[in-house]
Amino acid sequence: MTLPRLLLSVTIVALALPGCGDDDTDVVDTDGGLPMDADTDVDSSTPPERDMGATCPPGEPEPEAWDCSTDPGVADADPIEADADAWTWVPFDDAFCMDGSTTGIGINPNPESTKLLIFLEGGGACFDGLSCITVANSDGYDADKLASAAAGNTLGRGITDRTDGNNPFADWNFVYVPYCSGDAHSGTATDGSGFDGRTQTGHTNYQSFIERIAATFGETVDEVVLGGRSAGGLGTVVNYPITASAFGCTPVHMLNDSGALLSDTYLRPCLQTTTREVWGIAVPGECELCTCGDGGGLVNSFPYLARRYPDRNFALLSYTSDRTFRQFFSYGYSSGCNLPSTMPPEDYRAGLLEVRELMSGDANFQTFYVTGDSHTFTFGGLSGSFAGGVSLADWLEQFRTDDDAWTDVGP
Repeated sequence: MTLPRLLLSVTIVALALPGCGDDDTDVVDTDGGLPMDADTDVDSSTPPERDMGATCPPGEPEPEAWDCSTDPGVADADPIEADADAWTWVPFDDAFCMDGSTTGIGINPNPESTKLLIFLEGGGACFDGLSCITVANSDGYDADKLASAAAGNTLGRGITDRTDGNNPFADWNFVYVPYCSGDAHSGTATDGSGFDGRTQTGHTNYQSFIERIAATFGETVDEVVLGGRSAGGLGTVVNYPITASAFGCTPVHMLNDSGALLSDTYLRPCLQTTTREVWGIAVPGECELCTCGDGGGLVNSFPYLARRYPDRNFALLSYTSDRTFRQFFSYGYSSGCNLPSTMPPEDYRAGLLEVRELMSGDANFQTFYVTGDSHTFTFGGLSGSFAGGVSLADWLEQFRTDDDAWTDVGP
C-alpha cells in the first residue's frame, strides 16, 4: 500500500463514528470501526492461497471434568460495601487501563437476591495503529465514566433493566466490568509490553476483581452468570475458569453476546498469533489444543469449556453477518494480515454454522443466531429480539434454568 493510501485509511478510521450498536439503536456501542462496505481505499484484495489447516483440528479437546469440591478457589479479599439498587464505583489500585491509569468496577447490589450477573463490557480491540484509533476508553475509565453511563441509562437497559418484567436478570445483583484495556479482557501484557507501550492487562485486572466479587457474594448467591458483549463476550471465554473457581460449587453459566470464535478457516491463525503476542492472551484453563503449532486453535476454547464444565451452560448470541466482527476478522484476509480487508458475509455465517455443528454433541452449549449484520443484543430490548420464533428473553430464561426446551435457535 502506498503512503497516501495508508494515510487515507487512517483518516477514515479516525473519523468513523462508533460501529453498529445493539438492535435498540438508541444504545451507543463503543465497538468503533470502519464499516465493512464503506467506500474506502483499504486493501480488500482476495488473500493469496495458503495453508489454513490447523495442526490441532477443531472439536478435539476432551478435558477431564472439573471437580468443584477440590478446586482451591481464589485468594481471600475484602468484601465490597455498596448501597442497594444504585451504581457504586469500586476503585482498584492494582487494575490498569491501557494508558496506565488505574480503573475499577461498578456494582449494583440487590440484598433480596441470591443471583449474580457479572457483565464484561466491549469496545473494540487494540493491537495495531489502525485498530487502536477507535478502541473504547483509551484515556481510561473511572468513577465519572460509570456515573455518566448510569445517568445516561446505558446501565439500566437490556440485561441490566430492573423495570423490565421480561428481563430474566431484572432483580439480580449486578457487577459491571468496564473496558479500557483494549485486549478483550484477555491480556497479561504488563509494563508497556502491549502494543506501542500500552498496558493491556484485562485478564490480570479481572483476577483482582473476581477475588473481591467472590468475597462479597460468594456466601449469599446460589447462581452466577458471567456475561459479556462483543470484546466482553470474548472476555467471558478467557475468564470463565477463574470465575468458576471463585464460586466453587455454586453454578456459574456463561453468556457470550457477539464474541464469536470461529475456526482457523475464518479466524485466520495469523490474526490469532498477532493478538496472542501483543496481548499475552491467557488461554482458558489448561487447553493445550487452543494454541496450535501454526498459531490457530482458539475456537477449541468452546468445546474445552463445555466439556471441562459439563454441568454448566454456555450460550453464544450472534448476528449471522456481524459487521463489527467481520471487520476484526478481516485482518486475516489481507495479504499481510495487517490491514482491515473484506470478509464476506457468507464466510461469517458459514463460520457460525460450523461452530454450531462443532458443538452439536454438547447439550450445555447452545446458540441464538439472528439474520443480519448488526452487533450485540444484551443492551437492547430482550423481548424484541427473536430467533426461530423464540424471544431472547425467553431463551435466556431457558438457558439459566437449564430448561429442556433450551436449544439452538435461528438460521
